[in-house]
Formats: sequence, structure tokens, C-alpha cells
Amino acid sequence: MRKVSVVIVNYNVKDLILISLRTLFQYHPNTDLEVIVVDNDSKDGSPEAIAHEFPQVKLIANKFNAGFPAGNNQGFKIATGDYIFMLNPDTEFLENSIDPMVDYLEGHSEAWLVAPKLLNTDGTLQQSYWRYPTLTSVFCESFYMRFLLKKKNYKDKDPNEVFYGETFSGAALFFRKELIDRIGMLDETMFWIEDVEFCWRANHNNYLCYYFPKTKIYHHIGQSAKKNYNISLSNQNYNKIKFFRKHHSKFATFLIVCITLIHVIAKTIVFGLLSPFKEVYYLKFKAYLYTYPRIFNPPNGIT
Repeated sequence: MRKVSVVIVNYNVKDLILISLRTLFQYHPNTDLEVIVVDNDSKDGSPEAIAHEFPQVKLIANKFNAGFPAGNNQGFKIATGDYIFMLNPDTEFLENSIDPMVDYLEGHSEAWLVAPKLLNTDGTLQQSYWRYPTLTSVFCESFYMRFLLKKKNYKDKDPNEVFYGETFSGAALFFRKELIDRIGMLDETMFWIEDVEFCWRANHNNYLCYYFPKTKIYHHIGQSAKKNYNISLSNQNYNKIKFFRKHHSKFATFLIVCITLIHVIAKTIVFGLLSPFKEVYYLKFKAYLYTYPRIFNPPNGIT
């Protein structure tokens, strides 16, 4: 069995990452694992808890929040495995998931990256595969018309069968380490859309990505995002602008800016009106105010 480097970036989700690590080691006792955790200056005791319970884990404790792509790149740089498993700290294993993915890549030379089936906490299927962002998809997502995006969300595919896909959730991406040598690491300026952009570069260079539902993993989604709405909501909104700026025309980018601006203004008004009734609405109102000026000049990386 080839060595696998599991890279996890953690930020203030101590209880969840401990579950993730426990189930990782529980279900893979005979797999040659190198586990690397990059902690982004958590204040909840995560580094200490991980070091105490899992001394075999290589722990990088940052003194600042480097963000998800930069944190992963730190792990990639020291990884020594033949394969890399980029994994969120809010994942939980139900079975040996790594060995089947290794076997698939070993038997399919055209495949360079696979993404396992992700399940919500209640056991339902989690949407974790998409076609590339387009003007139409960004518009529909911004204005509550997701029901029109059946093609984007691969509703024409059987989620129980392996299929080629354009982009997958960065919560769990398993790929040949050599892929990094071929296309580079995660783009650290693409915080919150780095997984989409990474898959774009892989597929466009003919290093194909596949959905691999022959194994499944829980993904208790969005726990880190709740810690800082300024970061999560702002990046969710202007990340597509950065993606279009890198991979599309100036005119397409201009249209995305316009769509995003209208969306953020609308959200600011709605949450501003709701803010007296619930703290979470007030926090989101402040986050959209924070986002507004950054639409025109999205920062590189996390701010």
C-alpha cells in the first residue's frame, strides 16, 4: 500500500477535529498514513488537545489565521506520501475510505483526483459536486433560483456511480501528490473557491477529476464559517469575482461584479431590517456592510 498524507486545516473546531482524527485512525489501522494538521491560531485549545491525544500527528501551529488554501499548502510542502488527502476538520469517517480511493487511482491512470461521497449530519446526501461557475449559475444562486441549476449540480448523474466531474468540495479531495508538481498548489488568493479553481486547473490540463461514491464520509458542514461571518460571507460573495478575473474575460468579470453588488445590497437591506430581532441577523448585516467595498477590489487571500 502506498503512503498517504492526510492534510487537515483546523480553526476553532476542537471537538470536531478530534472526532475526525479518532475515526480516521479507527478505520485505517493498516493504512500507511502520515497525518498533518495545520492549526490556524485556534483559541479553543485545539493544538494542545491534538498534541496530547495524537502525538503521531505532525502539527503545525500557526500564530495567525492563514486561511484554508494557505494552510493546506503548508501541509502539502512537508507531505511525503504518494497521495494527498485534503480533508476538512469537520469530517467523520464511517469506514475505511482511503484504501478504496488508492485502489481506484492505481487502476485508472487517467484519473488524478477523486472525491468521495459526502453525507450531511443526518445521513442525507450532501451536494459536493458542481459544474464550473457560469454567469447564469452565479445569477441564479444570487437570486434564489437554484431550482434552475439542475445541470450545474449534476442532477443528470447517478450519485451512486463513479463519474467524471468538473469541480468538487474541498472538504475531501484525494489526489496523486504528483498533481501538485504538474499544476501547482492551491491558489492562496482564491480563499473559499480554491477547491473549484484547483479542479479547474487539473481538468483543463487533462488530469481528470472523478466523483467516487464507493465510499462515504460525514461532513458536518459550515462549523468554522460560523466563527466569523465577516470572513465567510464576504469571501462567498467576492470569490467568484476572483475566479472570473483569472479564468474569464473582462466583460464576464464586469457582469459578475454587477450581479454580486446587487446581491450584497439586497442582503444588507434585508438583514439590516431583521437585525433588531436576532443577533445572527445583526452579525450578517455587519458582514455584508464589510463586504460591500471589497466587491470592487477583492483582497488576495483572507482578510
